[in-house]
Amino acid sequence: MAIKILNLNIEGDKHLSQIIRLVGREKPDVVCLQEVFEEDFHMLHRRFGMQGIFMPTVWIDSAGLPGFGKTGPFGVALFSRLPGEFSGEYYFKRRGSELPRYNGKPNAGHRCLVWQRANNGLTVATTHFTWSKNGQTTEKQRRELRMLMKLLANKVKVDVLCGDFNAPRATRQKARHLGGQGEIWSAISGKLTDNIPLEAKTTLDLNLHYSHGVKLVVDGFFTKPNGKSTVKSLQLIGGVSDHLAISAIMQEYT
Repeated sequence: MAIKILNLNIEGDKHLSQIIRLVGREKPDVVCLQEVFEEDFHMLHRRFGMQGIFMPTVWIDSAGLPGFGKTGPFGVALFSRLPGEFSGEYYFKRRGSELPRYNGKPNAGHRCLVWQRANNGLTVATTHFTWSKNGQTTEKQRRELRMLMKLLANKVKVDVLCGDFNAPRATRQKARHLGGQGEIWSAISGKLTDNIPLEAKTTLDLNLHYSHGVKLVVDGFFTKPNGKSTVKSLQLIGGVSDHLAISAIMQEYT
């Protein structure tokens, strides 16, 4: 049975009507979203007609954030039409018991992985990984990648890992030219198969992203090599958020 999976960083509450139309048009079986307000998660749960899980990473307490119209818990969500169990876990957590408050810096919050293990055995997981300026690899990214990979190795045996990785794909030649880009992506693709087409130059929407024309592949769709499912087709869809949506059809096999 073919399964369609959609991944997108939705940029808070800026593009909700476009997101709802996209899901209605694409009719995915699984939807993975980053930068989601908890309030909107409940609304999308009703509109999509899917079960799901939301995990907060930071508390947005200023409606003055660029373009955001609300405050509250903000994080990562996964919806699914497939029967199965949902789970989530923080692989990096800031000190203190309370949810961190946004302080104007992209890395103010926790980092988490949310996933569903469907009854057919397919495990899909998503994350919003650590940010760095201009996509340069940082020590913070290296530390938190080790934490993520440990979780994947010891607890969450994924068939699909997708999300906004905030760490661009780069060829070795381009990585040398750009001074350190590509290290995080390469580490992940050394363990999992990178399914973003090689001809893709960016997963940022050049018309909607604040960088206005910067081309970086930072949104990923990785699969387990020789795993339960392979990618039959994958497309990038613009005009719905500041990132491109990833829509992939998985051809499941046993």
